[in-house]
Amino acid sequence: MRELRTPSGKPFRYRRCAEGEIIVYPSDENGIHQDSEAIVITPYTSEFISNAIRGEARILMGASRDNPPASSLGRRLRDIHQSPQQLSYLVAVLESEGFCTLERDGRAFVVVRRR
Repeated sequence: MRELRTPSGKPFRYRRCAEGEIIVYPSDENGIHQDSEAIVITPYTSEFISNAIRGEARILMGASRDNPPASSLGRRLRDIHQSPQQLSYLVAVLESEGFCTLERDGRAFVVVRRR
């Protein structure tokens, strides 16, 4: 398993499955790795977000579950009835793979497409 940190700094572990799923193991409230709970990011969601990033030079991440900003990746996920919170993990994975970079804009995170 690989180890990364979310944009806000929380450690997590993940692995990619042959079928395309990304299995994420968030750390506990103390930042300690655990394996009793996992989040599955489906190939559909990965491709949906990758395509959204490809279509924009810069786009707000918008991982807020309650009210992601309009035109953000989070709003796009919420519009298809998925949790924007998975972006904290997915964007970190995509950045580690060289697909995009992440910048801060005040308190917000902006995903920047790599060419």
